[in-house]
Amino acid sequence: MKRAFLGILIALLSGFFGFIISATGTLNMTTKNAYTTKEPLLIAGEQNYYSILPAGTVLYYDRAWPEGHQTYHVYFHFKGEFDSEPADAEMISPLWLRTVDPEELPKLLNNYPVTNDELVKILKARKVTKAELVQILREWPED
Repeated sequence: MKRAFLGILIALLSGFFGFIISATGTLNMTTKNAYTTKEPLLIAGEQNYYSILPAGTVLYYDRAWPEGHQTYHVYFHFKGEFDSEPADAEMISPLWLRTVDPEELPKLLNNYPVTNDELVKILKARKVTKAELVQILREWPED
């Protein structure tokens, strides 16, 4: 009898503390949808400057907007120091993330150090044919 009562008491207390931990946000009990990118993506910055998010980056889905785009979160580990200034923690200042269009490849290759592996992944993801690649190379500026 004492063992049964003790077992029930432990189960109830465990459930109660689990609920408290979850309800206070200490432990999030909801699942996140996460996606691993299979190709490098362009991160749009100020003044048409782009950076590349490498293939293999995990994006965590946040929400979809009526305008037709989605919001994702990316987590970074950072070591060291960087120049910064305080920002409003309630402010959201998203950047745009998108795929690379085949016609952008020459400009991208001229302005950003894309590795061979990144280039191959972009070409495969955009389904660029060998004929299209030859045409891109023919149109390549000779400077």
